[in-house]
Amino acid sequence: MTELMDIELNELVSLVSEIDYETGDFQLLQRAGALAFNDLVEEFTRTGSCKNKALLALVFVRLADLQVRDYAMGFTTTENIETVSSMWRWLLEIAPNGHVAPVAALYSAISYERGDSELAVNTLDKAFADQPSYPLALLLRRVYAANWPPESFATMRKDLHPKVCAALFSE
Repeated sequence: MTELMDIELNELVSLVSEIDYETGDFQLLQRAGALAFNDLVEEFTRTGSCKNKALLALVFVRLADLQVRDYAMGFTTTENIETVSSMWRWLLEIAPNGHVAPVAALYSAISYERGDSELAVNTLDKAFADQPSYPLALLLRRVYAANWPPESFATMRKDLHPKVCAALFSE
């Protein structure tokens, strides 16, 4: 049954086109990715999973976009950090090859912020196995090696998230 679910999700992922930044509508696709992420978080918060494979496929593909990925990173708050962490862990289990790195990097960052630096480092290995030069994973590796305080992630989110939201949702 799991293999059938994986095949279906993989097929759906293959049907979602990546964002073409040469077209004038790329910002609409980024916005749609952020809104899909919101829908995913809402469903996961209610049910502990997401049965909507089309939604999952869209989120996996859109997380390749820097704005959408940064939006997803900035979505975490002190109020929802446990739920969002559980969601990233769950998504990491089902992420199709080629789409693991963003999920792993985001789960790594939230794990580090929660004080689990061992899990954070180990999760980066999954990002590198999927995409050896994934930029966020490379950055996080340097951040961890420099022993940045975990609370610095919340501070960065508070600064970055409003800017990302403005870029995604302002006309």
